[in-house]
Amino acid sequence: METSPTPPNKIEDNGLVKGLKSRHVTMLAVGGVIGAGFFLGAGATVNTAGPAVILSYLFGGLITFLVMVLLTEMAVSTPVAGSFQKYTQMSLGPLPGFLTGWTYWLAFLIGPASESIAAGTFLNVWFPQVPIWVFALAVAALMTAVNLIGVKFFGELEFWLSLVKVVALALFIIVGCIALFGITPVHSVSFSNLTSQGGFAPTGIAGIVTAMMIVMFSFGGTEAIGTAAEESEKPERDLPKALRSTLIRILVLFVLSIFVLVCILPWKKAGVSSSPFVDATNIIAGPVAANIMNFVVLIAALSCIDAGIYATSRMMFSMSRDGFFPKAFSKTSAKSKAPVNAILISCLMLFAGALLYYFFQDFAYTWLASVSGFGFLFAWLMICLSQPGMRKIALERDGDLKWKAPGGRPLQIIAVLLILAIYIGQLFSDSGRNTIIAGVIWLLIATAYYFAIGKKSYAKSTALQENALQ
Repeated sequence: METSPTPPNKIEDNGLVKGLKSRHVTMLAVGGVIGAGFFLGAGATVNTAGPAVILSYLFGGLITFLVMVLLTEMAVSTPVAGSFQKYTQMSLGPLPGFLTGWTYWLAFLIGPASESIAAGTFLNVWFPQVPIWVFALAVAALMTAVNLIGVKFFGELEFWLSLVKVVALALFIIVGCIALFGITPVHSVSFSNLTSQGGFAPTGIAGIVTAMMIVMFSFGGTEAIGTAAEESEKPERDLPKALRSTLIRILVLFVLSIFVLVCILPWKKAGVSSSPFVDATNIIAGPVAANIMNFVVLIAALSCIDAGIYATSRMMFSMSRDGFFPKAFSKTSAKSKAPVNAILISCLMLFAGALLYYFFQDFAYTWLASVSGFGFLFAWLMICLSQPGMRKIALERDGDLKWKAPGGRPLQIIAVLLILAIYIGQLFSDSGRNTIIAGVIWLLIATAYYFAIGKKSYAKSTALQENALQ
């Protein structure tokens, strides 16, 4: 007897489809990184640390690379949608796993919320009569629709959006260097901008350290390659490749573009009312080129929101399967294979970001970015702490590693110490202390939820899974 076809809109627990190709996974890592957190957030970091912000990005890039090396080893050996949340749970226990997943979920939700504000800021340049929060709402609706269509469409869109960002940054570096080296001289563009306004580090070490939280927010998103492992066609091939290309892009695009930026734009003129890259482009190439760059940074914001909703919905999907969240969030669409309910709840924060800006315009973006940076850094710390246990599990299960992180134990220890150093450094500034306080309050709330609801639900889900296997 024939069975009736499943209605296209029916939601089932079907699991995820392997629809991401190698180029999609690679660009997902880029899309999660080069967003408004970089194009707009760079203004706040430059204004905080001065030209010495170059060191902040170098330091952040080093930590990013170390963490991603450790994550790649785990993701290749155990490719699951929950990625490092699942690895923390397997190696350190249910509570650390829950705190990791929920904190990352919050961080990557807050991140796109700040990106939606940034997108509204960029659109407001062209349409100043329309309030920024209105644009933020429109962007939230658009990105919700994109993620509901399915992973293949998401992967293809993210590839092209990320490609636009990479090409634009490369052109910015080239044109900036042409001006700096006097091939086509531009008034006020000079290497002297590195030291002319109070020296290379006008705010001292405190400024360099304080800028780190927003810098880490800028780098936050590279770990999305781990959440893509279950939907990658060949994770043992795609993830190491994405790691290598991401490292090159970080060193070349991030650090070099920041170096060129502070040589072009005097650091005291940088802020978050507009992208410093747009301001710098206007100096070296005129208003037409500045408008083109404004379009690029808008694309960057949309791309980062896209990647953020993808990563958070998959994290919620995975945690729902483990019983931490209601089972409704582990259901997927029979047609698109996308976790529809998880996507919808994740997208709500985009709308919340728009409302936050409506009420608190002066500090909404910077505060959201800083708290998001705390969450990303916490997730990275858990990745580093989980790696030794996951390596042991993989060796006992498979007998060997499909891909081994170079450096071994010393690399893992260095990564942990560097992340802890950033947290400690935040205690020496008012804004940093406020960010730490907000992060600790969140962890306490998450811990209370775990003992009140999550622990019992997790135990029940685990028991059901064990019974199903018997």
